[in-house]
Order: sequence, then C-alpha cells, then structure tokens
Amino acid sequence: MQNGNETKVCKYCQTEISKKAKVCPNCKKKQGGIVKWIVIGVIVIAIISAVSGGDDEGKKTASTGGKQEEKQEQAIEYMPCTASEMMQTLESNALKAESTYQDKYVELTGRLGNIDSDGKYISILPADDEWAIIGIQCYIQNDDQKAQVADMTVGDTVTLKGQITDVGEVLGYSLDIDSIN
Repeated sequence: MQNGNETKVCKYCQTEISKKAKVCPNCKKKQGGIVKWIVIGVIVIAIISAVSGGDDEGKKTASTGGKQEEKQEQAIEYMPCTASEMMQTLESNALKAESTYQDKYVELTGRLGNIDSDGKYISILPADDEWAIIGIQCYIQNDDQKAQVADMTVGDTVTLKGQITDVGEVLGYSLDIDSIN
C-alpha cells in the first residue's frame, strides 16, 4: 500500500492505513483520540486539586511551626513494655500477642540486637535472653533517628516509642519508631 514510514495499522480492522488518517478507509472507524482525552482528564484533575486547596493539615503544621506535631505526640498514650514481656506473650500465645500489641503504641525497652547497615531498622531483643534471635524489628523513620542509632552499640539498653505494625510467630514484631530515648 504505502511505504513503512508513513503507515500504521487500524486498531479495529488491522488494515494498513496512512499514518495521518483520522478515519480508516476500510472499516470507517475513527483512529486515535483516546490519548488526547486522557491528557485532558489529567489536566482537569490537577486543576481541581489546585483550586480545592490540597492538604489543609500540612498547611496547619507548617504555619504553626510544628506545634501540631507536638500536640499529636502528646495525645498518644504509649503502653510501657519490655522486649522480654512481648516475646514471652508471643511464644506462649501468638493470637493473644496479636490482639494485645497489633497497631498499639508502645514504649519499648530492651537490648539492641542488630543495627542495619543501610540504616533502615534496628532490632530489640529481650534483655534477659542472651541467645535470642527473634525480637522486635524497629523501623527507622527519619535522618534524626538514623543519627541517634549511629551512636549506639549492639548490646545497649534502648527505650523506643512507636507503633506495632505487625505481629507474627515466625518473625516476631515490627514497630515504626516515633522516638528514641
């Protein structure tokens, strides 16, 4: 029909047609147009988001100089516990451990067992079990926490505040760190 540089295939009938054709001469159906509507849709959504003001919560925090974050931290009640208590509960009854600790905020004290070389997590082990390998995997949330961990040593007694995000009898607990004391 035409040379290979100036042709395309109709998306409906698969006939080779001119690259510039807006309607297939064989099946008479319009070609293209969907990309244009997707682009227009994305632009309309972006405009609506910009006009509606976006994230009001972020603006409040920025304008109050972090006071909003302080109020949030004060509102959270952290349940004091030790790595030994948590691991004993897990070993004796994983279902009870899950219902006791899942999604709870805890103030956790234990022995620093591992410091990840990438600075993503540390593990807290029971202070009374020198041979423990399963404990609480504590995920570092920011550069300030990473700097604090960089000054610690495996075996140190550590107290953390954070939220338990996962409980499992094989891998133990996961915690997102809010603060390191």
